Amino acid sequence: MYCTYCGRELHEGAEFCGYCGKRLAAESDKARGIYSHEFLRLRAPKEIKNPKGAAALGFFFSWIFLGPVGYIYLGQWNWFWLTFIIQIFAYPLTAFFAYPLLPIVYGIHQYQMARDVNELISVPPKEENADAASGGSGFLDRP
Repeated sequence: MYCTYCGRELHEGAEFCGYCGKRLAAESDKARGIYSHEFLRLRAPKEIKNPKGAAALGFFFSWIFLGPVGYIYLGQWNWFWLTFIIQIFAYPLTAFFAYPLLPIVYGIHQYQMARDVNELISVPPKEENADAASGGSGFLDRP
C-alpha cells in the first residue's frame, strides 16, 4: 500500500500516512482515480514542478512528435513510456487526425499532472506553537 499524497510505502490498512501525516483515502475513493493502478501511480518529485512549463513542453514538442517529453520533466517515466507507445499507434491508426489533437491533450494533461505531483511533495506540518507565536489560528493559514 502506498500513500496517495507522498507516494511512500505504508503498511496495509493504514489510516494516516506516517511520513506526510495526511489521512488516506478510503478504498472506494482510490478505485475511482486514474492513478489507482500501480503502473499509472504518480511518483513524488524532489522539487516543485512548473505546471505551465510542463504544459508548454507537452504542447510544443508534440508538433515534432515528442509530446511525452513533458512527462520526463515531471519525473513520471511510466507515463512517458505509456504515451510514447500510444502516440506511435495513434498517428497511423487515425490517418494523422490525431496530429492536431495530441498537442492539446498533452498540454492539458501535463499541466494537471504537474499540479497533482506538486501536491505529493511532503511539507513538514507547522507546529501549533509556531502558529500561536505568529498570531495565526492555523485554520486559514493553509493554502
